[in-house]
Amino acid sequence: MTIFSATIRTDASPRSHGDSQFQFLDRVSGPYWDQVRGLIEDWFCRLCPEAQADVRGRLRSTDDRQSKGAFFELYLHECLLRMGYSVTCHPEVDGTSRRPDFLAEKDGRRIYVEARSASSSDAAVGKSARVNAVYESLDRLDSPNFFLWIDVARQGDAPLRARPLRGRLEKWLAGLDPDDHTLVGKRRDDLPGVTHEDAGWRIEFRALPRSPEARGRRGARPLGIFGGGDAQLVHDVEGLRGALADKGSAYGSLGAPFVIAVASSSNFLDDDDVLNALYGTEVVEFRTFADGTESTVRTRKPDGYWFGGDRWDHRGVSAVLVVKNLHPAFVGRQQHTIWEHPDPEHAVDAFPMWRRAVSGSGNMTFVESERSQTDWFGLGEPWPVGKPFPRD
Repeated sequence: MTIFSATIRTDASPRSHGDSQFQFLDRVSGPYWDQVRGLIEDWFCRLCPEAQADVRGRLRSTDDRQSKGAFFELYLHECLLRMGYSVTCHPEVDGTSRRPDFLAEKDGRRIYVEARSASSSDAAVGKSARVNAVYESLDRLDSPNFFLWIDVARQGDAPLRARPLRGRLEKWLAGLDPDDHTLVGKRRDDLPGVTHEDAGWRIEFRALPRSPEARGRRGARPLGIFGGGDAQLVHDVEGLRGALADKGSAYGSLGAPFVIAVASSSNFLDDDDVLNALYGTEVVEFRTFADGTESTVRTRKPDGYWFGGDRWDHRGVSAVLVVKNLHPAFVGRQQHTIWEHPDPEHAVDAFPMWRRAVSGSGNMTFVESERSQTDWFGLGEPWPVGKPFPRD
């Protein structure tokens, strides 16, 4: 049983808008893509025989959600094998007819693994598609020293032209010195601000200085809080929360570590988003004191998957593996992170193949894998060799 068609390929053109992921991989020619197809076939042949028909059907689907979800399961299975586990697909569980995706066993230890997907479309952060588009566009703005407070005072009937707005804001923020501003003892209106009006839109911005240790990072996300009275940090977390929501107790008490692996297709998901989803949304609270002064406090809401305000929650989920934009051509250079529960019912083994996020003493520590992904997968460096679309 194989995945790809046995045919002579002559079309070396890039993926078109009409191509599904499988259609592209099945028709594109060239040594680079031969290596990618070879990897998928190699991983597939090691999959549990009883799971192959279902995974093959979904890998070949013209619905990218199905194809990507199947490859995600193939990736998880291969990772567990590479770390020395024996793997059972869809193991039976006492007390329920439902079955998790994998049971991994090594040295007398058992670990259950469930695969889930979260799409970026599930992670909307605004009240409408047009406002969401503004947020997503502004989140590409370069602002290494300031967060932005965004208050959409009025929404126009047509989409906002975001590119010129980004340029204007970058120029404005570049002219501000974060050392000249502080959040302590300041009202919102005391912070530097600018108002943008265009095509019926009116948006008010305030600049909130980043902490000294967080300044100067190029590519840092600029969106801080948005209007509406909640002063909530804007992050792409709802898709992740949705993927976790119904799996914490789906199989009852397993008597062993349970890992939920979530594949995200979002281009914006980062460590701060995962922190918000697992440990509670970071918020900026403006507090008024008896003498009339105001100050700001950064804290977290009790809405985290693991943090309930005064207790640790969902302790049956030992860890959450977050896999971002997984693609078969890039597995050799994509590193993903497994977030370990700070107080689980069953502690999970350290998975050395992935970057680990470990909470302790109020701090988050990240432990990098000691080996490269190409080394773990037994691939060369670089991999794939060559160019995907070489010029004649």
